[in-house]
Amino acid sequence: MKISKEFNYSLIYIILLVTVFYTTAFSDGYYVRMVYETSKYGNFMRSEEVYESGDYKVVIVKAPESFVWVKIKDKYYIGNSNTLTRTFQIKDLSDIAYEYVKSKKLDISVDGVYKFVEEAFSIEVFVVSGEIMRIVRKVGDVTTIMYINSFPKQFDIKSILAKYKLLDNTALPEEFFQLSKFFLWASISEGKDYIRINGYDKEGKELEIEINKVSGDYKIGAYYLRIIRATNSTTKEIKNALRDN
Repeated sequence: MKISKEFNYSLIYIILLVTVFYTTAFSDGYYVRMVYETSKYGNFMRSEEVYESGDYKVVIVKAPESFVWVKIKDKYYIGNSNTLTRTFQIKDLSDIAYEYVKSKKLDISVDGVYKFVEEAFSIEVFVVSGEIMRIVRKVGDVTTIMYINSFPKQFDIKSILAKYKLLDNTALPEEFFQLSKFFLWASISEGKDYIRINGYDKEGKELEIEINKVSGDYKIGAYYLRIIRATNSTTKEIKNALRDN
Protein backbone atom coordinates (compact mmCIF):
# COMPACT_ATOMS: atom_id res chain seq x y z
CA MET A 1 0.00 0.00 0.00
CA LYS A 2 1.41 3.38 -1.00
CA ILE A 3 0.81 6.26 1.40
CA SER A 4 1.87 9.78 0.52
CA LYS A 5 4.61 11.64 2.38
CA GLU A 6 2.06 14.30 3.33
CA PHE A 7 -0.05 11.63 5.07
CA ASN A 8 3.00 10.26 6.90
CA TYR A 9 4.00 13.74 8.11
CA SER A 10 0.45 14.50 9.23
CA LEU A 11 0.25 11.20 11.09
CA ILE A 12 3.58 11.81 12.84
CA TYR A 13 2.41 15.27 13.89
CA ILE A 14 -0.86 13.93 15.32
CA ILE A 15 0.91 11.14 17.18
CA LEU A 16 3.27 13.73 18.72
CA LEU A 17 0.30 15.82 19.83
CA VAL A 18 -1.32 12.79 21.42
CA THR A 19 1.92 11.93 23.22
CA VAL A 20 2.23 15.44 24.63
CA PHE A 21 -1.37 15.77 25.84
CA TYR A 22 -2.12 12.17 26.78
CA THR A 23 -2.95 11.46 30.41
CA THR A 24 -4.49 8.52 32.22
CA ALA A 25 -6.90 10.80 34.11
CA PHE A 26 -9.50 11.03 31.35
CA SER A 27 -13.21 10.35 31.18
CA ASP A 28 -13.72 6.96 29.66
CA GLY A 29 -15.37 7.13 26.28
CA TYR A 30 -14.10 10.22 24.43
CA TYR A 31 -12.00 9.52 21.35
CA VAL A 32 -10.67 11.22 18.26
CA ARG A 33 -10.35 8.85 15.35
CA MET A 34 -8.83 8.98 11.91
CA VAL A 35 -9.86 6.57 9.20
CA TYR A 36 -7.70 6.16 6.13
CA GLU A 37 -8.92 3.96 3.29
CA THR A 38 -7.18 3.06 0.05
CA SER A 39 -8.11 0.95 -2.97
CA LYS A 40 -7.52 0.85 -6.71
CA TYR A 41 -10.18 3.54 -7.04
CA GLY A 42 -8.35 6.07 -4.85
CA ASN A 43 -8.07 6.93 -1.19
CA PHE A 44 -9.58 9.17 1.43
CA MET A 45 -9.17 10.16 5.07
CA ARG A 46 -12.02 10.74 7.53
CA SER A 47 -11.78 12.34 10.97
CA GLU A 48 -14.36 11.94 13.70
CA GLU A 49 -15.06 12.56 17.36
CA VAL A 50 -16.63 9.76 19.35
CA TYR A 51 -18.45 10.06 22.67
CA GLU A 52 -19.29 6.71 24.20
CA SER A 53 -20.76 5.74 27.54
CA GLY A 54 -22.45 2.44 28.28
CA ASP A 55 -25.13 1.74 25.67
CA TYR A 56 -24.87 5.25 24.22
CA LYS A 57 -22.59 6.37 21.41
CA VAL A 58 -22.39 9.61 19.42
CA VAL A 59 -20.08 9.81 16.40
CA ILE A 60 -19.52 13.27 14.90
CA VAL A 61 -17.83 12.96 11.51
CA LYS A 62 -15.88 16.13 10.72
CA ALA A 63 -14.30 15.54 7.31
CA PRO A 64 -14.40 15.10 4.36
CA GLU A 65 -18.16 15.51 4.90
CA SER A 66 -20.08 16.32 8.06
CA PHE A 67 -22.73 14.05 9.53
CA VAL A 68 -23.65 12.43 12.83
CA TRP A 69 -24.68 8.93 13.76
CA VAL A 70 -25.95 7.76 17.10
CA LYS A 71 -26.36 4.40 18.81
CA ILE A 72 -28.82 4.08 21.69
CA LYS A 73 -28.83 0.49 22.93
CA ASP A 74 -29.79 -1.46 19.79
CA LYS A 75 -31.13 1.51 17.80
CA TYR A 76 -29.17 3.60 15.28
CA TYR A 77 -29.83 7.06 13.84
CA ILE A 78 -28.06 9.18 11.22
CA GLY A 79 -28.27 12.62 9.66
CA ASN A 80 -26.36 15.72 8.55
CA SER A 81 -28.27 18.14 10.80
CA ASN A 82 -29.71 18.08 14.31
CA THR A 83 -32.46 15.76 13.08
CA LEU A 84 -31.43 12.12 12.88
CA THR A 85 -33.52 9.33 11.37
CA ARG A 86 -33.67 5.64 12.26
CA THR A 87 -31.40 3.45 10.20
CA PHE A 88 -29.93 -0.03 9.98
CA GLN A 89 -26.90 -0.73 12.13
CA ILE A 90 -23.77 1.40 11.78
CA LYS A 91 -20.45 0.08 13.03
CA ASP A 92 -16.99 1.55 12.88
CA LEU A 93 -13.82 -0.53 12.86
CA SER A 94 -13.59 -0.38 16.64
CA ASP A 95 -17.06 -1.95 17.02
CA ILE A 96 -16.22 -4.57 14.40
CA ALA A 97 -12.90 -5.51 16.02
CA TYR A 98 -14.37 -5.86 19.51
CA GLU A 99 -17.37 -7.88 18.28
CA TYR A 100 -15.16 -10.14 16.19
CA VAL A 101 -12.85 -10.83 19.14
CA LYS A 102 -15.82 -11.46 21.44
CA SER A 103 -17.58 -13.76 18.96
CA LYS A 104 -14.43 -15.81 18.37
CA LYS A 105 -13.59 -15.87 22.11
CA LEU A 106 -10.12 -14.48 21.39
CA ASP A 107 -7.74 -13.01 23.95
CA ILE A 108 -6.09 -9.67 23.12
CA SER A 109 -5.33 -8.64 26.71
CA VAL A 110 -1.55 -8.65 26.20
CA ASP A 111 0.03 -5.71 24.37
CA GLY A 112 1.05 -6.55 20.83
CA VAL A 113 -0.17 -7.02 17.27
CA TYR A 114 -2.91 -9.53 16.52
CA LYS A 115 -3.89 -10.57 13.01
CA PHE A 116 -6.98 -12.61 12.25
CA VAL A 117 -7.55 -13.95 8.75
CA GLU A 118 -10.88 -15.10 7.32
CA GLU A 119 -11.62 -16.30 3.82
CA ALA A 120 -12.95 -12.91 2.66
CA PHE A 121 -11.13 -10.44 4.92
CA SER A 122 -8.46 -9.92 7.56
CA ILE A 123 -8.38 -7.78 10.71
CA GLU A 124 -5.20 -6.61 12.40
CA VAL A 125 -5.39 -5.13 15.90
CA PHE A 126 -2.63 -3.15 17.64
CA VAL A 127 -2.93 -3.14 21.45
CA VAL A 128 -0.92 -0.70 23.61
CA SER A 129 -1.34 -0.43 27.39
CA GLY A 130 -4.36 -2.68 27.17
CA GLU A 131 -6.18 -0.44 24.67
CA ILE A 132 -6.75 -0.89 20.94
CA MET A 133 -4.86 1.96 19.28
CA ARG A 134 -5.00 0.92 15.63
CA ILE A 135 -7.11 -1.42 13.49
CA VAL A 136 -6.38 -2.51 9.92
CA ARG A 137 -9.04 -4.27 7.87
CA LYS A 138 -8.47 -5.68 4.39
CA VAL A 139 -11.37 -6.74 2.20
CA GLY A 140 -10.32 -7.57 -1.36
CA ASP A 141 -8.24 -4.64 -2.59
CA VAL A 142 -9.63 -2.22 0.00
CA THR A 143 -7.52 -1.47 3.07
CA THR A 144 -9.06 0.56 5.90
CA ILE A 145 -7.00 1.81 8.84
CA MET A 146 -8.43 3.38 11.97
CA TYR A 147 -6.21 5.25 14.43
CA ILE A 148 -7.80 5.64 17.88
CA ASN A 149 -6.64 8.32 20.33
CA SER A 150 -8.14 8.96 23.78
CA PHE A 151 -8.28 12.48 25.21
CA PRO A 152 -9.13 13.89 28.64
CA LYS A 153 -12.56 15.48 28.53
CA GLN A 154 -15.52 15.64 30.87
CA PHE A 155 -18.88 15.12 29.20
CA ASP A 156 -22.47 14.11 29.87
CA ILE A 157 -23.57 11.73 27.11
CA LYS A 158 -27.27 12.49 27.65
CA SER A 159 -26.65 16.22 27.30
CA ILE A 160 -24.90 15.57 23.99
CA LEU A 161 -27.79 13.38 22.81
CA ALA A 162 -30.27 16.09 23.81
CA LYS A 163 -28.92 18.26 20.97
CA TYR A 164 -30.46 15.92 18.42
CA LYS A 165 -34.02 15.09 17.47
CA LEU A 166 -34.33 11.36 16.87
CA LEU A 167 -37.02 10.20 14.43
CA ASP A 168 -38.36 6.66 14.58
CA ASN A 169 -41.04 7.08 11.92
CA THR A 170 -40.30 4.50 9.25
CA ALA A 171 -42.45 2.23 7.14
CA LEU A 172 -40.12 -0.71 7.72
CA PRO A 173 -41.12 -3.19 10.44
CA GLU A 174 -39.09 -3.40 13.64
CA GLU A 175 -38.04 -6.95 12.74
CA PHE A 176 -36.03 -5.51 9.85
CA PHE A 177 -33.83 -3.50 12.20
CA GLN A 178 -33.43 -6.46 14.53
CA LEU A 179 -31.67 -8.32 11.72
CA SER A 180 -28.67 -6.11 12.52
CA LYS A 181 -27.60 -8.49 15.27
CA PHE A 182 -26.67 -11.18 12.75
CA PHE A 183 -24.10 -8.99 10.97
CA LEU A 184 -20.53 -8.30 11.99
CA TRP A 185 -20.82 -5.40 9.57
CA ALA A 186 -22.87 -4.64 6.47
CA SER A 187 -23.58 -2.20 3.66
CA ILE A 188 -27.00 -1.36 2.26
CA SER A 189 -28.16 -0.80 -1.31
CA GLU A 190 -31.68 0.25 -2.29
CA GLY A 191 -33.73 -0.33 -5.42
CA LYS A 192 -37.24 0.64 -6.42
CA ASP A 193 -38.93 -2.14 -4.44
CA TYR A 194 -36.20 -3.58 -2.26
CA ILE A 195 -33.45 -3.01 0.27
CA ARG A 196 -30.45 -5.34 0.11
CA ILE A 197 -28.05 -5.82 3.01
CA ASN A 198 -24.68 -7.32 2.18
CA GLY A 199 -21.97 -8.10 4.72
CA TYR A 200 -20.51 -10.72 7.05
CA ASP A 201 -21.91 -12.62 10.00
CA LYS A 202 -20.30 -12.88 13.44
CA GLU A 203 -18.24 -15.86 12.27
CA GLY A 204 -16.79 -13.87 9.37
CA LYS A 205 -18.88 -15.63 6.70
CA GLU A 206 -20.72 -13.82 3.91
CA LEU A 207 -24.29 -12.85 4.71
CA GLU A 208 -26.67 -11.21 2.24
CA ILE A 209 -30.39 -10.64 2.67
CA GLU A 210 -33.09 -8.64 0.93
CA ILE A 211 -36.36 -7.16 2.10
CA ASN A 212 -39.05 -6.28 -0.46
CA LYS A 213 -42.80 -5.99 -0.98
CA VAL A 214 -43.16 -8.72 -3.59
CA SER A 215 -41.86 -12.10 -2.47
CA GLY A 216 -39.38 -13.84 -0.24
CA ASP A 217 -38.68 -16.67 2.17
CA TYR A 218 -40.41 -15.12 5.20
CA LYS A 219 -43.23 -12.62 5.69
CA ILE A 220 -42.45 -9.61 7.90
CA GLY A 221 -45.48 -7.34 8.25
CA ALA A 222 -46.18 -5.96 4.77
CA TYR A 223 -42.73 -7.06 3.58
CA TYR A 224 -40.90 -10.22 2.63
CA LEU A 225 -37.42 -11.31 3.63
CA ARG A 226 -35.25 -13.22 1.19
CA ILE A 227 -32.01 -14.84 2.35
CA ILE A 228 -29.62 -14.64 -0.60
CA ARG A 229 -26.44 -15.95 1.02
CA ALA A 230 -25.91 -17.32 4.53
CA THR A 231 -24.48 -20.29 6.37
CA ASN A 232 -26.86 -22.97 7.57
CA SER A 233 -26.37 -21.93 11.19
CA THR A 234 -27.07 -18.25 10.50
CA THR A 235 -30.12 -19.13 8.39
CA LYS A 236 -31.44 -21.17 11.31
CA GLU A 237 -30.80 -18.31 13.76
CA ILE A 238 -32.65 -15.82 11.54
CA LYS A 239 -35.56 -18.20 11.13
CA ASN A 240 -35.80 -18.79 14.89
CA ALA A 241 -35.64 -15.05 15.60
CA LEU A 242 -38.46 -14.32 13.16
CA ARG A 243 -40.54 -17.12 14.65
CA ASP A 244 -40.04 -15.70 18.16
CA ASN A 245 -41.32 -12.32 16.96
